[in-house]
Amino acid sequence: MVEPAFVNTVWQHLRHVLGPAPAPRPPVILDVPEGTDFQALVDEISGRAGSPRTLIDDGRRVEPVNARTGLPLVEPFAEELLEMRAWPYWNDWIGCARVIRAGREQAVVVVADRADPAAEGLPEGASWTEKLRLLTGWEPLPRTPVDWPAAEQALGTRLPGDYKEIVDLFGVGSFDMYVELLIPGVRGMDLVQSAGTDGAYVHDLWRPHARFPEPGGLLRWGSSEQEIVFVWQTGAPDPDDWPVLVRPDFDAWERYDCGMGEFLVRLLTDAELGYPTSRIAGHCYLDYA
Repeated sequence: MVEPAFVNTVWQHLRHVLGPAPAPRPPVILDVPEGTDFQALVDEISGRAGSPRTLIDDGRRVEPVNARTGLPLVEPFAEELLEMRAWPYWNDWIGCARVIRAGREQAVVVVADRADPAAEGLPEGASWTEKLRLLTGWEPLPRTPVDWPAAEQALGTRLPGDYKEIVDLFGVGSFDMYVELLIPGVRGMDLVQSAGTDGAYVHDLWRPHARFPEPGGLLRWGSSEQEIVFVWQTGAPDPDDWPVLVRPDFDAWERYDCGMGEFLVRLLTDAELGYPTSRIAGHCYLDYA
């Protein structure tokens, strides 16, 4: 059992997402109520913040612990840690830990300061994929790769290179809980399946454009809880030349003459585009794997 009131208390310690970066603060350590199942608590937090990284398991470091993976969660505990699960959550880290205190095991939740991963800026020569990684502070996790030849054969077209790079690096998840990518083979978010089943649903929504695989048709690559539609306009022989079209409402399309990678970087950083994500100080990628 997990007490909803306790999880709500954890969330009350998280800072506002929009606006300038908040001032650094010491970690907040909350004792988990007696009788709480540790895995159930991890699952409850994951339902709000995505899948966690496992930093410590059975007292051993599972992966490198640094500022980009959750070091501020580990620092308060020295050698007391038995287990630490970590979630990046905009300006904060959330940690769920088992520790040894006074000779006995106890579960705690930690909320620690998370610095803006891109506070020092983005290198001009970096690829759009690398800029996304730096913006979100993302560190890749082992995962089953997408079978791109099979996906492209099923679609009957090659896919943009930046899209494949981003999917390979980030996997299933969400940029700032605002944009989720469609990925071949992912249940409910399958790019290939979506291309074949969107027909009746998007016939009116896509107007005045055709839908893929018709010449110049639209192919959906992203979705949003805000019901914003993110597509490519296919047609150019080289998929890297497909522009991005966005329909933020049912009235008009917005066209961006750039690839998906550049568009996502601009969506996160360019206030002139008008997306709320551009007002977030510390971007994050929520892993849904």
